[in-house]
Amino acid sequence: MSDKHIILDPTGLYDIPSGYIQITTEVEWIQFFGVSADPCWVRGERLCKWAETWLRSWNRSEEITEIKQHPRYILGQLFANVPLPHDWTDEQLLILATKLDSYPQDNPIAYFLADNITNSNGQIWFAEPSISHLATWLSIPIPEEYKPLERVWQQRFKEHELANYYQTEDKLLFLRRWLGIAEPVFNDIGKYPLPVPDFLRQEFDNYWEQLISRTEGKVLDTLMLANQVGMERIANCAYKVLGNRPNWINQVREAKVIPYLSPQQKQELSLNQHPPQPLALDATPGQALAWATKDYLPFRRWEVIKQPAVAPKISDSLADSFVEWMLQHYPQMQVDSVENSYLNYSVASKVQNLCQDSPVFWVVVDGLGWLDHLELLSLLTNNYKLAVETAIEPRFSILPTKTEYAKWSLYAQLLPSDSAWVADAGKAFVKMGMGKRYTDRQVDKLYSALRKKTSKLYCWDTDIFDSLYHTQKDWQSLYELDRPHTLEGIAKKIDYCLQQYPNPDALRIVIASDHGQMMGTSEKITHCPPELEAKGRMAIGKTDDTRFVVLEGDRYGLPHDISIVKGSTSLGSFSYTSNQKIIGSHGGLFPEEIVVGVSVLRKSIQRLPVLVFCFGEGKPRQAGELEITIENPNSVPLTDLCLYIHELPDFQQGKLLKQEILANQRFSFQVILPEIPTLPPNYPGNNLSLTGNLTFRFAYAEIESTALTPDSKIIINQIYSSGFDIDEFLGSNNL
Repeated sequence: MSDKHIILDPTGLYDIPSGYIQITTEVEWIQFFGVSADPCWVRGERLCKWAETWLRSWNRSEEITEIKQHPRYILGQLFANVPLPHDWTDEQLLILATKLDSYPQDNPIAYFLADNITNSNGQIWFAEPSISHLATWLSIPIPEEYKPLERVWQQRFKEHELANYYQTEDKLLFLRRWLGIAEPVFNDIGKYPLPVPDFLRQEFDNYWEQLISRTEGKVLDTLMLANQVGMERIANCAYKVLGNRPNWINQVREAKVIPYLSPQQKQELSLNQHPPQPLALDATPGQALAWATKDYLPFRRWEVIKQPAVAPKISDSLADSFVEWMLQHYPQMQVDSVENSYLNYSVASKVQNLCQDSPVFWVVVDGLGWLDHLELLSLLTNNYKLAVETAIEPRFSILPTKTEYAKWSLYAQLLPSDSAWVADAGKAFVKMGMGKRYTDRQVDKLYSALRKKTSKLYCWDTDIFDSLYHTQKDWQSLYELDRPHTLEGIAKKIDYCLQQYPNPDALRIVIASDHGQMMGTSEKITHCPPELEAKGRMAIGKTDDTRFVVLEGDRYGLPHDISIVKGSTSLGSFSYTSNQKIIGSHGGLFPEEIVVGVSVLRKSIQRLPVLVFCFGEGKPRQAGELEITIENPNSVPLTDLCLYIHELPDFQQGKLLKQEILANQRFSFQVILPEIPTLPPNYPGNNLSLTGNLTFRFAYAEIESTALTPDSKIIINQIYSSGFDIDEFLGSNNL
């Protein structure tokens, strides 16, 4: 018989394990104690005291294995000066005490919180205190029943310099104050260092939308970006409000929000509902692409999406100028070598060259126009943290903008007039001389090939985006709901493909397309000329009908003569709206059909430091010039520049710079200073050092900031700096 085989449970709360003899009365004690070798479990406060006295009287106290303590006492010891909730029952206390007893006893409450707060990183409960740790902890919502345990956990930091903040009794209120959406605003230890927590995003957005509206945008004037948390969200709130109140937009407010907006949002905000000029017929191909991407397409999108009821469309007449330009210049662009061509088949040559240095994952998204390409890049860089290696470049689609022509030429690097042309992109891809093309039905084979590193080139040719336009019947929901959802799916699959490759950092991702899509709905042409074989916005054959323009086969590099609908109407479509409007037709000459992009991304890229030097000279209180020199040693351009200079009033709130600093370029330019500042009294010398920073985007993607170089300065040619004003003296003598 064991020397210790008696458990005393005065609480009566604990379950009796199997193998124990239960004793609840003195009679049972006399009846069972010492009769069997099985251990005994004595239950009840009075009986336990009686048994303890009995054993002590017989000098057998050493046979007591354990005296069970009340869970309220156990937890009271653990909670120390944090009171236990009065409404916790004995049963709840026992469950919690038992659970805590199962963890390592050096810090059982931290282990419990790590196990049970499912939306947190468990290590947060064991990490050392810091400002970032404090911010992370505050962003973790705690169920009501666990808050007493969290208060015990908070006591660990009583001796730390941040103790006052960790001891907060209302962490949600403290967090809201730190985010600046509750009074009094808290910024004693700097701005909140993390993104706005998910569960507060809606409240944060509502607060800023109301504040911007209530102040008519004036709150943006004094916003200090370096100290402001959630600037991306604030910028989007401003975009919403100012988009409906264009008269509230000024340069300062635009400078504050534009660096944080998507390219589409930025263009729409600065557009301010003023249409661009038509494209000049003598424009160069580069100028025509710049006009289409920076002027026409943003305006077209604004007019079609934001003003759908307005007719006729101004952008239709603007597109006419592009149509005339294409008809005149397209034949000339066919003469250029493929590698240097503005036509889209130069993309294949680019891919072949990239394959000389690294493996390439080439994603060809059928029907992906310029604006959609920008949106896809935004998803890949923001949501999936890919980095842009080569900024998106525009190309002219091969004519006509139908898949069987445009995609064949994209792969074959030949015009459709070549004798090898067939309406089969797969046969054209063979001419690449490397790699393999996978369609949407073959993605399983694509995944396998990536995992096995079977070649230098993997091509995913997807038509899920183009198919969307051919099947949907409501334009508004197609554009605002289905289209973004489909782009998100493409981005997610690109990211998944990247994960399959054993060395994802080595894999370049090239994104391209064959053509774009008409925006909005189109009317159906009535009485199609009988001599034409209709195919959407194009038709095989020639016609004298003035509603069409004819692309002669020998002049436009085509296997046969093709007639193109000149305006925005269409011969037919796969899909119609309820009122018989056409959706998703293409094959014509509008910029949204013609202009596509090519971009190169990688898993990660080491960006090199950007240098900014400012120098100026002048007399106080007079206008002057500031020369700004920006050195960009990176492979992508710098966009959305905003310069802050503390010493110059015109730059203190941020000044938006219209320049774009190209890749690997050192560029200097001048800006006008309305007034050279005056040096303070007794200022040593006449060189005023300039401090501040430049915010910018790398290739329309990630936002960065760099400080002015230490030698930035302005030379102020000031005769008197003692505080004595010579003008006042002269004026007083003339009295």
